[in-house]
Amino acid sequence: MPASTARYRFEFRLLEWSEKLTRNLCGERRALFIGLRPDGAPRRMYLAAAGEHYEGDRKNALTESHPQWFLYTPHGEAGAGYLEWYALDQRIVERWLDHTLEPADFLDVRGPASKNEWPTTWRVLIA
Repeated sequence: MPASTARYRFEFRLLEWSEKLTRNLCGERRALFIGLRPDGAPRRMYLAAAGEHYEGDRKNALTESHPQWFLYTPHGEAGAGYLEWYALDQRIVERWLDHTLEPADFLDVRGPASKNEWPTTWRVLIA
């Protein structure tokens, strides 16, 4: 598995939320794609069959169908996975997490740097 690119607490919060949601809905961690409406409300939620992922043509078809979206792919054991999102507003994430993101959520866990604002488009591998 490639090295982790995770740096910020908000990435880990979203990974934990994704793992919990898919476990609660499916009994195990599964790949998840959420397509959003322009107002930020979920339009469609897709949960992959066990062991399958949204990659290549499957991912392209989903992302091209939704102007805003979120993708989670579990890797290996709990606490590892891939997250990607496009045009995702911070307020939507805070609603999902039931947590207001604070300055500490934007601190770099590897060093003294911090992210100044929510990245509306992002991808990260957490290993």
